[in-house]
Amino acid sequence: RDGIHGATFSSVELTHETAEIVGAAVQIGDPITEKQVIDALLQARERNLFRAITDCGAGGLSSAVGEMGEQTGVAVELGSVTTKYPGLQPWEIWVSEAEERMVLAVPPQTLEDFLQLCSAEDVEATVIGQFTSDRMLSVTYRGEQLVQLDMEFLHNGRPQRTMEAFWSPSAPVAVEAPRREARETLLALLSHPNIASKEPIVRTYDHLVQGRTIQGPLHGRHGDAPTDAAVLHPRRDREESIAIGCGINPWYGLHDPYWMALAVCDEALRNVVAVGGDPARTSLLDNFCWGDPRQPDRLAGLVRASAGCHDAAVAWNIPFISGKDSLNNEYRDVDGQRVPIPPTLLISAMAIVPSLQAVTTAELKAAGNHVYIVGATSDELGGSHLLLLDHLSGGEVPHVNLARAKQTFASLHHAIVSGLVQSCHDLSEGGLGVAAAEMTFGGTLGLSVDLRRVPAEGETPTNDVLLWSESPSRFLVEVRVEDAVEFERMFGDLPFARIGSVTEQARFRVTGLAGESVLEAPVDQLKHAWKHGAGA
Repeated sequence: RDGIHGATFSSVELTHETAEIVGAAVQIGDPITEKQVIDALLQARERNLFRAITDCGAGGLSSAVGEMGEQTGVAVELGSVTTKYPGLQPWEIWVSEAEERMVLAVPPQTLEDFLQLCSAEDVEATVIGQFTSDRMLSVTYRGEQLVQLDMEFLHNGRPQRTMEAFWSPSAPVAVEAPRREARETLLALLSHPNIASKEPIVRTYDHLVQGRTIQGPLHGRHGDAPTDAAVLHPRRDREESIAIGCGINPWYGLHDPYWMALAVCDEALRNVVAVGGDPARTSLLDNFCWGDPRQPDRLAGLVRASAGCHDAAVAWNIPFISGKDSLNNEYRDVDGQRVPIPPTLLISAMAIVPSLQAVTTAELKAAGNHVYIVGATSDELGGSHLLLLDHLSGGEVPHVNLARAKQTFASLHHAIVSGLVQSCHDLSEGGLGVAAAEMTFGGTLGLSVDLRRVPAEGETPTNDVLLWSESPSRFLVEVRVEDAVEFERMFGDLPFARIGSVTEQARFRVTGLAGESVLEAPVDQLKHAWKHGAGA
């Protein structure tokens, strides 16, 4: 058995019994079956064989059927449901969250065509009931009545819960970045588990099924360099592709969940825009992993994170189309005190890439090309990986300028579809230093950067701030010399600057604010640290 009480399990306190029950609660997926189901559904959609569709997520059939039949009523016979395992009890069939299952409303006149289509694709499809007009949820098993509930009571009969939230903001605490050589810092950051290559994990799975992947999680000359987002080309008869990216950083959440939410929304958008995604044709999904919302401070953080999602969606005119939450993620320490996980929000973005020519990769293309930074850098080291290296806290967490971010995304996308961008990479964990180094990993070229040219805001910057700050809404962009004037014209009054150039020699060089050499290292050494992590 799997997928029984998955939703319940995801929102309970973690204890010594967790390992014993996780096997039955967590769903076991089957990507081959999932692909067959998707193929059948896409064909059924094109032929207008169904009227409504939903997935069997949290709560399984109980939620899917109950939600679809809210306005009409529905009668279900559980004995007709095909099961993954023999001997399932009726209640298990009703709440199972087993994967690769969808519930569809199919009109009688198209039912036979739908069943034949599913059979041709080797997909199991079964009639388990029908929609009614009595606004009742009726569930039977082999003819025996198990459930008879009024839809109005089911959806609106519960008493509204009143909960208390209390947010106590704290002023940013000044923190001094640890003093070490920039080269040593860069190697440590590239080796950090959050930044280092995930290739051993990626290679465990078949991420290039049927050759529809234009750009996967790894790219470059040897297929082992980082990318910002995956790009899929599901329809061979269309030019458009789909970019899928994400953003996450729980360390910001320890400072302020509101700014964390804005930052990870910004990161998800940066990732899809960097590969050619259209910010005006983008959708978002949220995934909250949080502590106990019955605790006022945890609930206040959750409210602030939700407010951040709301503000980003409204400011950018980008909808949240789905999401998930996992609450009560807490455990007890050796003293018996409850400890919540860091407030965590994962944002996923899906964007339309208008043409195959617009798909953009992160590796440098040609020596002599200009390299621009788009966006301004501020002293925003709060929650940064620079401080994380030494387990330090404090500093100002990154703040997103929503209006300017929207303009930046739109201008960069215009430059990409106009053919002015040779490569592009967003700045995230590790800031400019890590992003610039990563752009060298996909080929045989090097990069030279001058920090004196980096647009900065706020107090007088330092080399450390310009190299490692994780200020949002920033990109590194490679542009041919002959395209530079037109590229610069597209950004108008937005902060941007030409800060370096691509070099024939495979070395990464950084010039500091005083004109001194701050960092110089061979690309092979940097890439080795990134590929092998802490064991480098």
